[in-house]
Amino acid sequence: MTLSRRKLLGAALALPVLAACGDNEAAASDSGGRKKVRLTYGAISVPKTRGVFEKTLNDQGIDVEWVGPFPNHAPTLQAVATNTADFSFGGSSTPADQALLSGNKLVYVAWSKSTPRTSSIIALPNSGITGVKDLAGKKVAVNKAGLGEFLLVAALEKYNVPRDSVTFTYLNPPDAAPAFGSGKVDAWSIWSGPLELAEVQYGAKRIFVDGDELDKQIDFGSYLVRDDYAKKEADTIRKVIAAYKAEQDWANANPAEAQKIGNAVSKYPQAVVDKLVGENVQVTWSLINDEGIAQLQAGADWLSDHKVLSDKINIADHAVKL
Repeated sequence: MTLSRRKLLGAALALPVLAACGDNEAAASDSGGRKKVRLTYGAISVPKTRGVFEKTLNDQGIDVEWVGPFPNHAPTLQAVATNTADFSFGGSSTPADQALLSGNKLVYVAWSKSTPRTSSIIALPNSGITGVKDLAGKKVAVNKAGLGEFLLVAALEKYNVPRDSVTFTYLNPPDAAPAFGSGKVDAWSIWSGPLELAEVQYGAKRIFVDGDELDKQIDFGSYLVRDDYAKKEADTIRKVIAAYKAEQDWANANPAEAQKIGNAVSKYPQAVVDKLVGENVQVTWSLINDEGIAQLQAGADWLSDHKVLSDKINIADHAVKL
């Protein structure tokens, strides 16, 4: 739930198996009967900055501890798996699936879908790249086992470009941005926020846009917790997700104000903020339900069939309906 409508939600490396550490009673009650929940957040977090979200939970007897900031979803999953946080931050389902395949004892508790889907492959105006077919023989920055890699794989398949003709350069956004701007990579597969900033800073052009080119959403927003936490703290989870959903509903209805709040932290050029407001991406959050499991499963099947994920996964085995 950050300024970027994709919530900086790609992911870096597939996570290794991580043993939980510390006190498993992460949301333990203090002597006054209150709960504490540890929430990860991105570099720009409207819920954290605006203050309404935290007050909502405080009024329900839940104290919030913010853990972060994190550049993307993968390290938040690691923080949850190692019991230094309780919730991943609403990022990409692709690295979440890979974390589960790697043996981490996490479960999906909420998911989201977005309209329009603006994640794109971009190129510099002087690169000579005007379409996906021009990527043959080029280097493209992506986040491994994340949204960036999925989008590049989908683009190459649609335009019949052999995957082995393109060099996948695995970089997280903070490293990918300067590599792209300096021409060390020829293109970048990226989501909203860094996308618009690259357009303003470097004159980047979109050569493949998720929502324009693909007929269905593959990668979804997602919140995950440890499986033991889900068993012990169902009521806390419901309240936290309800507060996130209320915050997102507010942001959907007030995009300019949401971007203004977020930009107090990001300090994007006004042209970037204007682009983000103009795109008016609507994000719909829900606790995990049958539709969510079906959508996440369809996405995971595509990702495993295309070797973005290391294996098949049964989402229902890693999802909790509360």
